[in-house]
Amino acid sequence: MSFLIAIGAAAGFWFVAAAISFFNPIVDKIYRSEESHPSVRNLPQAPATIAKILLAVVVQCVAWAWVYRLVEPALGDTLQERALTFGTILCLTKIMPRDVDRVLLTTYPPKRLTIEIVVGILCAFVVGGTFAWLM
Repeated sequence: MSFLIAIGAAAGFWFVAAAISFFNPIVDKIYRSEESHPSVRNLPQAPATIAKILLAVVVQCVAWAWVYRLVEPALGDTLQERALTFGTILCLTKIMPRDVDRVLLTTYPPKRLTIEIVVGILCAFVVGGTFAWLM
């Protein structure tokens, strides 16, 4: 049961952290300033879009919870060690490869890419901390 609670909490915390990060007035203005760039696909601002994003977050959290259980003995002894180590693993296996590809192989706008990298790293550590706390 704690496995499912950890997944739900991690997905919820990630969703909230990303929403606050992307939609605060300062970041939102910068992020939206590059919407007209040809490599940017604008998603409709509708409940269906939010549902798809949340589903993607939950699916990733399910996979990461399983990985967390596998590597948990090697993550460290304290909550902080486990959170930082697993957050780093997520950054190295999800955030960095995706964004290195985008930097090298696309024309994605740099300001927007920077925001997505920072928010991705933040959310990776949110998930790592949630799993360390609840599992």
